[in-house]
Amino acid sequence: MAVLFLAGCGSKEEPNTVVSAAPHKTIQGSVVEITYTSVPVRVEVTGQVAAIFQATLSSRIQGTIDSLFVREGTKVSKGQLLIQLDSRDLQADLARANAEVDNAKAHLDRMNQLYVQDAVSKQEMENATRGYRVAEANRKAVEAQLSYTSVRAPFDGVITEKKVEAGELASPGQPLLKMEDPQRLRLEATVAEGDLKSVSRGDQIPIVIDALEGQAMNGLVSQILPAGDPHTHTFMVKVDLPKTTGLKTGMFGRFQLDKGSTQTILVPSAAVVERGELTSLFVVGEDRIARLRWVKLGRRFEKQVEILSGINVGERVLSDGSRGVDGAAVQTAETMVSPTTNTP
Repeated sequence: MAVLFLAGCGSKEEPNTVVSAAPHKTIQGSVVEITYTSVPVRVEVTGQVAAIFQATLSSRIQGTIDSLFVREGTKVSKGQLLIQLDSRDLQADLARANAEVDNAKAHLDRMNQLYVQDAVSKQEMENATRGYRVAEANRKAVEAQLSYTSVRAPFDGVITEKKVEAGELASPGQPLLKMEDPQRLRLEATVAEGDLKSVSRGDQIPIVIDALEGQAMNGLVSQILPAGDPHTHTFMVKVDLPKTTGLKTGMFGRFQLDKGSTQTILVPSAAVVERGELTSLFVVGEDRIARLRWVKLGRRFEKQVEILSGINVGERVLSDGSRGVDGAAVQTAETMVSPTTNTP
């Protein structure tokens, strides 16, 4: 009976306890199916703005600077007097040369009269003629030396640097002033030999000057120097720039060269979640669950960003990463396909 009693107690059924999983949070949003996209391969080239016409003015003779008529920033016209050297010694030399010419001319005139009268020989007549020519040549040489005491502007422009002051002694070849034409500027950039085939003389290239708030302007490739730098294997490319307000020499400029196209993965910029230096996407699997996945970014375009690793073609990601929750169920509103071509 005791055994039966125990058996009866052991056969009593207890209710099963069902542990239900916590429900997933549900989010709504559109997804993007990952495909390969064709994007252009571009290389950025940098350079500096320089004047097409620029000159370093110096003296051809030695002399004291008598007058200095310009300073930095002075606008000058072609032929305008900029510096006057002391010319008193040369003025005296010119007066002496003029006197010698007058004497030689008077002597030549007398020889002509006497030669007509057959009073002098032909040899004496020729000697007088040569004497006059020598005196005349000497006067022209002094006049040339005198002209070197005046330093004039070779073209219309502006003075950019003044290296001397009035009263200083100028020596032959010594730089006195620097000037340039600010109306005609160009960008001088070095291009690697491997990228040189992407640019040709006469090409129109968009130029960006950072100092002008990134304003783009159309430049014309005017020169590609035939000889490159043997150490850096680069070539100088000169791009003429249009007249632009605020554009000055020495500014930093850049342009891009197209080198064909390549296949890569692009996603909308809004799909990327950035947390400090880490970047991720919300990948939506076949079970429609959003899972956070770390990815590596590449180039950024206008509204898209390149994914270098972490995602595969055929997978789907949330188009708006700010709506994503790791482990949440996704109620798909729309499925989009990443573009097959792109022109950033």
